[in-house]
Amino acid sequence: MFKRHSTQILAGFAALAISTALFVFGFTIGQSRSQEGSRYKVLDEAQSRIDAMALSEPDDDKLLQGAVKGMLEGLDDPHALYYTPNAYRALGEELLTGQFSGVGVWLNRSGEFTKIVSVLPDTPAAEAGVEPGDILTSVDGKPVARLSLDEVGQAIMGEAGTKVTIKVVRGAAAPREFTLDRRKLEIPSMTSDIKDGVGILNLLSFTGGVGAKVRDAVMELQEGGARGFVLDLRGNPGGSLDEAVQVASVFIDGGTVVTYRERGKDERVYQARGPVATKLPLVVLADEGSASASEIVAGAIQDRQRGLIVGTETYKKGSVQQVVGLSDGSAIKLTIASYFTPSGRGIGEHGVIPDVEVADRAEQLAKATEILSGMLVEAPGSQG
Repeated sequence: MFKRHSTQILAGFAALAISTALFVFGFTIGQSRSQEGSRYKVLDEAQSRIDAMALSEPDDDKLLQGAVKGMLEGLDDPHALYYTPNAYRALGEELLTGQFSGVGVWLNRSGEFTKIVSVLPDTPAAEAGVEPGDILTSVDGKPVARLSLDEVGQAIMGEAGTKVTIKVVRGAAAPREFTLDRRKLEIPSMTSDIKDGVGILNLLSFTGGVGAKVRDAVMELQEGGARGFVLDLRGNPGGSLDEAVQVASVFIDGGTVVTYRERGKDERVYQARGPVATKLPLVVLADEGSASASEIVAGAIQDRQRGLIVGTETYKKGSVQQVVGLSDGSAIKLTIASYFTPSGRGIGEHGVIPDVEVADRAEQLAKATEILSGMLVEAPGSQG
């Protein structure tokens, strides 16, 4: 599972849109800084002046954190982020346990607005009445306009059993405040169902093992009489690149799924991993909340002419992030690569444009089912 600089996150769970591999390296800048003429000499000079002259006695840990944050701000990377030791430890626990402590909303950023893209069912946000489309304006009284999306997510996350107050704007109505109880939530993956011969796969995230789950569900639904499939990627912020390839491989019979490019390295081409699980007609649902790994899957299915995309333009996150641990227990998140669809499209520039645009979310699934029914009538039995 990576222009107008925008990002997307599940509040309380920052791991989904980054590389699943975490690496640790020593922060050994001190040695090079001590060398005469080093470009880092100015950091020593600044620290010396601060120690000698600042009215308030400086906190060395806060100075170090500020220096690292400043380095990240110097990058042309809207996804770059610093994690304190506590935040990094919590992130690792989420990856290992498959759980996070939060309220259950997907967020994205467009311009100056932080928007709630979707609200997960059976979560504090859903139970309190928070709705998709709400514009988030503050967290615990602190405005979010100047915060990165990751910073907003970190503000909303916290220990289970604690409270967080969010303020939202909904249309022309007066702002609303919700005080929510954070609790442990399972990282969602997918649900499946069959209706009138149509297998419906609602893929909520690209967490570990979801590719195998999709493959098993497709085969079970086929045995149950499914004659075509709707793959629902709406509001799915992505996750593991490998799982994206696995999901695409359920529907695509061999060939390129995505091309991955890092600075200074040969590009890597990821191929579909067979055997294909179904050749039945396929429609994919996507919207502005479909990002990263979701765009890899939708873009591959579209480019390989395996199915039709219905909904709205996707999120345009064509990059891959990786979290890198530092020697003091903190970490930084960096954009390390970009990816391209089989035809060479850069998702970060264009997103995935639907074959059939349907703006109203309430009408999208009905339209997908209608299109799929037409495909079945036009070519009965031809898919095998």
